[in-house]
Amino acid sequence: LYSVFSENIDSDHWSGMARKAAEKIGGGADGLVITHGTDTMGYSAAALSFALRNLPVPIILVGSQRSSDRPSSDAASNLVGAITAAAHAPFAEVVLGMHETTSDTSIIFHRGTKVRKCHTSARYAFRSVNSEPLARLADGKIEMLAKEYQARAEGKLEIRDKFERKASLVKFHPCFDPRIIDWLVDDGYRGIVLEGTGLGHVSTGLYGSIERAVKDGVYVGMTSQCIWGRTDMDVYTTGRELQRMGVEPLGDMLPEIALVKLMWVLGQSDEIEKVSELMRLNIAGEYSDRTLYKGGVG
Repeated sequence: LYSVFSENIDSDHWSGMARKAAEKIGGGADGLVITHGTDTMGYSAAALSFALRNLPVPIILVGSQRSSDRPSSDAASNLVGAITAAAHAPFAEVVLGMHETTSDTSIIFHRGTKVRKCHTSARYAFRSVNSEPLARLADGKIEMLAKEYQARAEGKLEIRDKFERKASLVKFHPCFDPRIIDWLVDDGYRGIVLEGTGLGHVSTGLYGSIERAVKDGVYVGMTSQCIWGRTDMDVYTTGRELQRMGVEPLGDMLPEIALVKLMWVLGQSDEIEKVSELMRLNIAGEYSDRTLYKGGVG
């Protein structure tokens, strides 16, 4: 489809991947493998998870942390693992498959809406956050780790590949200038995901800009800068005040997944009430009922 560094991939590429995947599935493919640079592979996995509904077969995104000209390359083993899963895995979801540990003993498959690249160069860079990985491949055998998953089935694939580019992810920090939010509103952005502190907080100095954004019909959602855990905006005064302004807590969704979902949701509806409804709905496993800490590396 494309020959670009993954940092250059945007929503147009996501739509192209979704359409090509639908074409191949319609042609009778038993599974799909998409090779992808690792830097934004998590974003693309999330985008395809939302864009392709009622998948009948697996879609595996795979990359490598070490180039194929290095003795320590993980490229071949990752690719073989991805193809094995695409052909034989019982699930029908968009997943990301990479090394589980530093060794070549297993490939781990992460749900496309619960995965983050957590290391710049290690083979085990990708981890499932607030969720168990979906499956593992070891000794040529696939072991399902998740108790609930979408199984392979015959059904009508639905493609919704429209994404809104006018959405932004904003990381709050001390001395944050609220005029950044004002600029987004003035430039016609339709949605903002805030990456707040702790349980979902920002400085009271942002209140005026946030209130204006909500009043102007801009969707504003809250995620946390913390990797593990979930937002809880009922605990402290700041969280409760932000909710009264119209800021919506987004549970344990990762900030980048929330951004991709918001881009997709805004592509489905222009009505702010419908946007809020879809953002609250667990569409592709982006929300977890329980947030599991899996920060250790094997």
